[in-house]
Amino acid sequence: MKILFITTQNPTKQGDLLEVSLLHGLRTVLGDNCVDYPRKKVMYHDFSDTPKDTLHGRGFSLLTTSIQDIENRDIFNQKFDYVIYGDGHMYGEEPNMEGVNELSDGNVWIIDGHDLYGNAPHKIIHEGEEIIGTQFTNCFKRELVETNDDSVYPTGFGIPEDRIREVDFSIKDQQYQKTAPAHSLFDYANEMGGGFAHHKFTIEEEYYNDLSRSWFGLTCKKGGWDCLRHYEIIAAGSLLLFRDYNNKPLFCSPQELPCFSYSTKKELDNLMSNLVVDGKPTIEYLDMVDKQRKWLYNNGTTIARAKKIIKVLKK
Repeated sequence: MKILFITTQNPTKQGDLLEVSLLHGLRTVLGDNCVDYPRKKVMYHDFSDTPKDTLHGRGFSLLTTSIQDIENRDIFNQKFDYVIYGDGHMYGEEPNMEGVNELSDGNVWIIDGHDLYGNAPHKIIHEGEEIIGTQFTNCFKRELVETNDDSVYPTGFGIPEDRIREVDFSIKDQQYQKTAPAHSLFDYANEMGGGFAHHKFTIEEEYYNDLSRSWFGLTCKKGGWDCLRHYEIIAAGSLLLFRDYNNKPLFCSPQELPCFSYSTKKELDNLMSNLVVDGKPTIEYLDMVDKQRKWLYNNGTTIARAKKIIKVLKK
């Protein structure tokens, strides 16, 4: 299989997490048979146009290490089985680059990384609130709520396998991480989308160390249900607790994630006090950590996400 992946052109929008996640996985699985065009510079650690500290999440996890470059980028003298457009459409770039769609005989797919809230041409009403709906056919969508189109498939963020640490209970000395979102703690939250206000660490390993020494990693819905934080918590060896996960639409990512869901402060307190007793993890704690780690390898790595896309395309 040979894929041409059309990346976002705007140099100020290179940190789109879904585009980076899926391209990372496809390049890892397919090697030179996945060609990114224009060349996604930040993934090769070329930050000349886009300083790493300006990227969403400061490039943590997805841009820790560079990927191997491609030898042949002369795309107009090649044929591809599929053209996949990344998230450039979210930033005003039409998924119809001149002369490109013909390279796969019109077999074109689109990645849709829209949050639930914000601006987009097509919106729907879901459970009494206006959210962003499905924008395209032949599409892989992260926040998938509408399920009446059999050409739209769920996808989501992923994390590189080399970011997954061994679980070390001997270093755990705090209940939950310093970067727990305010909403997960039932505090006032004035930042439901992107931004840097909740980023307390500028050094990636310090961020992971804080997660690793935490018994629990708290998370919640923000601009959408999916967030790289979920994957980082599990990868660091903490037990993820997800506020209101039981309310998540089935096909919104992360799909079928084994976790404890809580909806009140009392439920959260009871979970934490019952799962770790006298500074030791209970059987229930250990069982759920094991399930989450298996889920991560099978569903939540960049490689796992890419393999599911490839499986859909082959079908």
